[in-house]
Amino acid sequence: MEYVRKQAAVEIFRRGGAQTAGSLSKEVSRVPSGVQSWATQQEWISQSCSVGRSLEGGPLPERLVADLCYQVIGVLCLAGEAAVAAALVSRVIAVEDESMGIGDPKTELQERLKNGSVSYEYQREGPDHGATFRAVATDDRGRCGVGVGPNKKRASQEAALDFLQRHVPEAFSTRKVTVARAAAAEIPTNQAHTRMVRRLQKLFSLPATACPLLSQALIHSSWAYEHRGVLSACHQQDNQVLGFIGSQVLNYEHALAGTRHALFNPPDAATNLTTLNEVHANAFRHAGLASGLLLGAGQASIGISTETGSNAFQAVIGAVFAATGFPESLRSRWPQEWEPVWRMVASEIPREMDPTTLLQRATSAMKLTFDFSYRSSGPGHAMQQRATAILSSAELGAETRIEGTWIIGKPRAKHQASQAVLKILDQLAKRQPAKALRSENENFRAVGRFLLAHQVAFLAANRAPVRRWVDARLFGMHWATSPADLLSWAQEADEVIAGIAGCNPSVSNVEHAFRAASELASSPQDAVEPEMAALLNILEQLHTPESLTTDQLQRLMQLAELCRCLGSDDLGVDFRELADDWQLLHRNGLLLPRFLPSVRLSGRERAVLDAGVSAVLAPDTQASVEVLRSHPLRLRFLSGAPLDLTAVRRMCTLWSGVCRTANLEPNECGIDATIFTTADSASAGPITSAARAALQPAALPYQAAVADLLHDLKNQLVAARLASCTTADTRTAHLQQQLTASRHLDQAHALTARLRSTTSLLGPAGTESVDIGSFLRQYSAGVLTRLPGRISLSIPDATHSVRVALDQGGLTAILDNLVGNAIEALSNGGSITLEWTADDDEAVVEITDDGPGLPPEVSAALEAGDRVRSTKPGGNGLGLLGVRSLLNRVGGELANVPAPSGTGTAWLVTLPIVPTAIREHL
Repeated sequence: MEYVRKQAAVEIFRRGGAQTAGSLSKEVSRVPSGVQSWATQQEWISQSCSVGRSLEGGPLPERLVADLCYQVIGVLCLAGEAAVAAALVSRVIAVEDESMGIGDPKTELQERLKNGSVSYEYQREGPDHGATFRAVATDDRGRCGVGVGPNKKRASQEAALDFLQRHVPEAFSTRKVTVARAAAAEIPTNQAHTRMVRRLQKLFSLPATACPLLSQALIHSSWAYEHRGVLSACHQQDNQVLGFIGSQVLNYEHALAGTRHALFNPPDAATNLTTLNEVHANAFRHAGLASGLLLGAGQASIGISTETGSNAFQAVIGAVFAATGFPESLRSRWPQEWEPVWRMVASEIPREMDPTTLLQRATSAMKLTFDFSYRSSGPGHAMQQRATAILSSAELGAETRIEGTWIIGKPRAKHQASQAVLKILDQLAKRQPAKALRSENENFRAVGRFLLAHQVAFLAANRAPVRRWVDARLFGMHWATSPADLLSWAQEADEVIAGIAGCNPSVSNVEHAFRAASELASSPQDAVEPEMAALLNILEQLHTPESLTTDQLQRLMQLAELCRCLGSDDLGVDFRELADDWQLLHRNGLLLPRFLPSVRLSGRERAVLDAGVSAVLAPDTQASVEVLRSHPLRLRFLSGAPLDLTAVRRMCTLWSGVCRTANLEPNECGIDATIFTTADSASAGPITSAARAALQPAALPYQAAVADLLHDLKNQLVAARLASCTTADTRTAHLQQQLTASRHLDQAHALTARLRSTTSLLGPAGTESVDIGSFLRQYSAGVLTRLPGRISLSIPDATHSVRVALDQGGLTAILDNLVGNAIEALSNGGSITLEWTADDDEAVVEITDDGPGLPPEVSAALEAGDRVRSTKPGGNGLGLLGVRSLLNRVGGELANVPAPSGTGTAWLVTLPIVPTAIREHL
């Protein structure tokens, strides 16, 4: 893309005539749209590209074809074949000239109407999955234009284009052909300027004919205004046009260097942010160009600003680029003396995002709109700007403002104001936000309260894109990895919003957000699944009952207890009551302190402490319990006998994973246990209450099914070992025992296979993603091959590319379950429909059928989070609750909604979109 912009600038600049930086920029901005329209006409692109089966047999989406064209141009540049790329770009520009295309019809129309205005009206036509829009553009005089498109934006552009063709045909006048420039001369009136021109000529080994261009590069607009006579006599102009050319050249060189580096050192995410003015200004100073820059008297009195130095450096590069015949790259012609300058302007390492871009990303995530207003002060040549960031919340129906500082230049003023807002967001993201805000002035505190209140109001009305909020460090969700830190943040957040009128957050909505963030951070199964996989690997290789060890059997029993705990939602208990139970259960085997704190424990927390106590108990020895702290509760379980440290570490890891508010750690003589949520809850605010509730994991009913399978597996293995070890009186009895043992072992292997199927798809969420549109078309094509003839299936379109945060195996398992249920429901025939849509944050897949609908008992069980028992033989073991769990672990959601036709079943599968690289041109 940078190469296309650079080449377009060169082509247009070469035409000559009266040019300004503004006119060049406008012409160049039209070229990308020309690439899209030109590329769609090139059969060689569609004929030679490789696409998925979902895109075969039909026209490719315009945006996809344009992306393929850009990829070809990019590879040509990287391969040193930029001349071929230049020929392609020249064809694009030539076609644009022939068609007299207009890059942005809406903008062109508004400019042509001058003081008039134009309004747009829209009509939607067609079904939801294939809607089209009809737009009518009407001006003050009643003239109109009509356009149709797949969305409002495209339809309005077509309507504006139709209006121009009907009523403003002069907008399509032929572009200017090449016009010879008047021969310019070097500015002769300043010796320092002349010396610098000669120095640049020698440095880049340029001919004498390059001196006028080099001279122009060092003419500031203030000097040009004060010396109009000299400028006219020399047929010169200021350096703005050369500055624009140089900026395009430097942007390309920077992108080229960064891309080459990324090819050999692939980053997690690729970005291409153009170089800041400050970098080019530093290059200007490092190159020592200041003495040769011609400045007006007023400008000279205040010195060379960042913008002035940056533009002058870019103009020098533009002049050198033109004087050397517009080479494909300046790298080979760059002088050794300026090597440090090259490393500045063509750095291989991408720069960090500027404050305004960072603010835009944060506000976009929480759907908060922002804008800027400006105030100016001082004379024109030294005018300072002060920007005010205006933040508007639709949820609160209010706005707030915060000012930046006085500084020269609107972009810098804007960044100053943005930085002020980012500082407040950073304070809100700290572990103790109330304490952080207390150190700021009242205006900062007021904006901080506004931002937090908006986040609360947004969560009350919307489902937050949790992954984006975690990445943007919004609403404390980044603290979800640590229960103690999350609770600390929540308590202080309650303090920040206390007293704000109308700010009464719903505990259930906030809890949902915190719970989703916690599931992204870690899952109760993260520790269980590696142990499950390791044990299943062992049992699959078990060929005789005698080879089963006691340790393996104990590990199997522990896994069953863990899964039983994960699948249940036991009532809580006071710690003193739990200690009484220990006294009764273990009698004289456990020594407890006399005084115990009264602390309320959840069912999961109790299970973790039970496991810790059981691990230190041994026959004929006495273990003990010490209370190290009450709030949060910290206990030490000490064993009276040596412990198997490997087994203890494994047990601590497993049981610490079932509850995020409880932790077990081995010590030299036993185990330390910590319960994090035991602070006084009577005075807890709504955010703190929600955080506590979110940290208590919900029951996972499908884990109860896993526990049942593990229990059955244990029984079969024990039965096999007993049968093989029992003494037989006769040879026949011995063979019968061997047959019995073999049958039990076969049953154990069958249960192992079922466990493998049930748990294989529920592993930790990975980093893989899939293009949802292409995948759905390919998946649908596969379903059609096995679909009964009495059932029809609609195949969704793949109009654009969106990647979702789930791998192909996981998405296949989800769809197999939902589509399989639909096929089973349509025993007498019917239809199944797959559709999808997406916005900036999420994609939604809709699976509907026109069958009898979801049975009430299944709907009620799913709504209540209870286990849904299936009578279907076979299957992949992933039930509806397993589907929901798998989606939750990537930040998605499963919802049963009313079917559009009024009958049948409809499911909505919501999936977060994988963030794409952001491209900014500042």
